[in-house]
Amino acid sequence: MGSDFGVKDAAGKVIQTAGEVQEEVPEKVSAQARIDKNLTRVVIIGGGACGMAAATKIRRQSDFKITVLSSDSHTAYSHCGIPFVLGREIESFEKLIVKPPGFFREKNIDVKLNEKVRSIDLTKRVALTGEGAYPFDKLVIATGSLPFISRKSQANILPYGIFTLRSLADGMLFGKALETARTVCIVGGGTIGIECASALKKRGIKTILITRSKDLLSSQFDSEMSAIVRAHLETLGVEVITGEPIFLPENFWKEKTVFVKDRQFPADLVLLATGVKPEVYLAREAGIDIGKAGGIVVNEMLQVKAGGEFLPHVYAGGECAEVTDLVTGESRLSQLGTTARRMADVIGNNITGKYSTFGPLADPWVAVAGDLQFGGVGLTPEQAERQGIKVVTGFSRGRTRASYYPGRKDLYIKLHFKDGCLAGAQLAGGEGIKERIDALSLAIRKKTTIKDLLSLETCYAPPVSMLVDPLMPAVKDAVRNMRKDKTNELDPDKSSDERYG
Repeated sequence: MGSDFGVKDAAGKVIQTAGEVQEEVPEKVSAQARIDKNLTRVVIIGGGACGMAAATKIRRQSDFKITVLSSDSHTAYSHCGIPFVLGREIESFEKLIVKPPGFFREKNIDVKLNEKVRSIDLTKRVALTGEGAYPFDKLVIATGSLPFISRKSQANILPYGIFTLRSLADGMLFGKALETARTVCIVGGGTIGIECASALKKRGIKTILITRSKDLLSSQFDSEMSAIVRAHLETLGVEVITGEPIFLPENFWKEKTVFVKDRQFPADLVLLATGVKPEVYLAREAGIDIGKAGGIVVNEMLQVKAGGEFLPHVYAGGECAEVTDLVTGESRLSQLGTTARRMADVIGNNITGKYSTFGPLADPWVAVAGDLQFGGVGLTPEQAERQGIKVVTGFSRGRTRASYYPGRKDLYIKLHFKDGCLAGAQLAGGEGIKERIDALSLAIRKKTTIKDLLSLETCYAPPVSMLVDPLMPAVKDAVRNMRKDKTNELDPDKSSDERYG
């Protein structure tokens, strides 16, 4: 959450407001709202994961009048599924639509698609679009993110043949263009770029993945783990170029060429997967505080801050809002659908008078490219280096099944310990990555020590594990590294009783 948030704010005025809502809602909704639907008007700006989930949550718990204003042309779809449609593992983009417009009409939720909000007036409590004015008693800002495009252009549009994947409509447009493409250049070494590179190569399209960072996943993985992902992409036939900026000519549609330093590559299409930035223009123009991480400042109830205080009737959630890092305590952004969904629950509860809070995040994530699964949780090497946090690391390479069992796959685990407690993890392998990350996420949240992990009991069956779980060598490697750093005298070769007496 925002860096200005403290326990005092939530314990003072904010909680009192929540208490007032609890007293008013049952009486007013039951008696008057059925007659006057305008009694409590909720306007939600943004029809993404947070916005639509908040709308359905509020509807389940109230008779409020709910209006969703979305500049998108589709409702309630899985953005994360786009690469898998491009790879033809999912047959159509329509399959990604979880809930069609008819679902929301039946729930009496008024969804305005293709309607962009131009401004918010907090004093008059109204959101203005090109179509009209929408008064509100409660407001939810869930505007999400915009593609981060570092390219400088004379026009405020991308040249023909250059695409982004911000929305389902973007995916459909890119998917249509792919039908005649033979060579595609993907710019960006994050999860979307990697998943799309794998997907296009699966279709037989020559794919070049370029990033100006020295490694893939530079903000999430260290060089050693990044190299595993790179090697897998290259095995698939993807050409990977790191540490070099790319130049896109203004008339790309005509030249169909991209330039990387002193080299040039022919490309029918370019996909920009260079990351995202929070869409906070409306909030900033309305006088709402923007934090140092670039997102909207919110308290633990996800109420926004303006004029020096948190507003009891205005909320923000999803990629546009800042969260608090569980390990560092710093404000940052979370671009996970799971985070947006949890925020929607908190917002829905607080708007309908059920006091709920949103705490710090370890941010577990996972991605899939071909036969490789990879992901992480907690403190990243980039965070540790940037903030000067000393960590001790343990690494291991194991297998996902017994050595004699068919179908065994490699598994790589890297653990990061801060002050003797598990603070972060990076994993890559052929299977079982999500489940391990979930377990390590809980371990980080519970401040599990290296001593706890050394005494961890694990289960075993040849089709699903090795006799000695690959986690254990990673823990013991961290112990050895601690000993080298003279920060701990633990000896992994001694028994637990000898070590801890």
